[in-house]
Amino acid sequence: MRYLWTLLASTALLIGAQAQWTETGDAGDLPETAQATGTDTSTPLPSISGALAADDVDMFAIYIADPATFQAETNSTTTNFDSQLWLFDVNGNGIVHDDDSAGGLRSRINNANNCIPGPGIYYIAISRYNRDARNCDDAAMWTSAANACAVAGSGRVASWSGTTAAGNYEIVLTGAFTAPLGDDPADCPPPTPWDEQYYGGGDAGDLPATAQLVTLPDQTPCTTPVNRIRGNLDASDVDMYVIYISDPAAFSASTVGGASFDTQLWLFNCDGTGVAFNDDSTDVQSTIDGLNNLSCAPQPGVYLLAISRYNRDAIDSSGQLLWNNSPFTGVRCPDGPGAANPIANWTGTTSAAGQYIITLQGAYFVTDQGCAGTCPGQCEGDVNNDGQVDDADLLIVLFNFGCFGFGCQGDVNNDTTVDDADLLIVLFNFGCGS
Repeated sequence: MRYLWTLLASTALLIGAQAQWTETGDAGDLPETAQATGTDTSTPLPSISGALAADDVDMFAIYIADPATFQAETNSTTTNFDSQLWLFDVNGNGIVHDDDSAGGLRSRINNANNCIPGPGIYYIAISRYNRDARNCDDAAMWTSAANACAVAGSGRVASWSGTTAAGNYEIVLTGAFTAPLGDDPADCPPPTPWDEQYYGGGDAGDLPATAQLVTLPDQTPCTTPVNRIRGNLDASDVDMYVIYISDPAAFSASTVGGASFDTQLWLFNCDGTGVAFNDDSTDVQSTIDGLNNLSCAPQPGVYLLAISRYNRDAIDSSGQLLWNNSPFTGVRCPDGPGAANPIANWTGTTSAAGQYIITLQGAYFVTDQGCAGTCPGQCEGDVNNDGQVDDADLLIVLFNFGCFGFGCQGDVNNDTTVDDADLLIVLFNFGCGS
């Protein structure tokens, strides 16, 4: 009997030394906001339980003493959704991820594939399928979902993508111990694509007057290439950017591989008149290239590049389409009833599309003056973008003299009025490029 009481007391002491962790408040989804599970790394941690809100991810600090004995598994009796488990190191770098290895909709991660490098503090995260980890370049960190190691060189977790519902969970742990948070990992470097939010400071506008200038103080306008533009489309949204094209024959813009929705790409002159459009080049993605082969082939200069989700289309002030709806393939000059007119608005209702990346060739940063600025070799006052300032430019200004509002042809300085200032610019630069 005395032996039995001793055994029971020892068992109770062992259980008391363990620290089942229940989420307090809402655990964050990144190492900077993760939740500590204790103050030391010596107390066994048998489980973590909590609740996920919609689009939520919970992350916790744990200590792994021996990777060979470590395992984490979502409990089938308390997890009422399709779970995913993720393990990151103390710097937020991806280690191992699993979706359904525990059977059904349950997840299990361990060191069966030798992903865990050694003892230390790690961050374990749980999400509902299909909310996935993204790195500093907003790229997926895993290519496989079966207890797999992260993609080599994918870097640290910076965000999560995917829309999910709420649910409760329990993560059953073996070989895990409580842990405090590690030091905050290094911040992500500035994104390599031109990013609508990071560099542009918010949502790019959808018309020439509100287009986002692709410019940076440490990049040389008209000389430094812009290789990618990244942004996000909300419901019925269009994003427009100001770029410089030095050689239209070498220019291309494409969403192939850069978007998960049906895209449309548009190219406009600075006065809002259309240049080129493409809906579908590969399946439902878009590419504008071969500008030199068009009957409306443009000259080097500053242009407006826009992206929309199908079927949000450019219209003039009378509501006429600048481009016809079909054909869906091919790069076309404006061919709609409003082909000769500048864009005034967009028509068509679309749902939110999410993130996109436009891959560019032959595109360059612009000056901080955008359409009003000039590049080496470009003539100020070249209203029709034919590379020279001559009678044709003078006539455009004279025929539109007094026009007020955005989109007026002949508004050389883009102040929404064709007046003496525009006429003087043309006259002072008359003969340039000839």
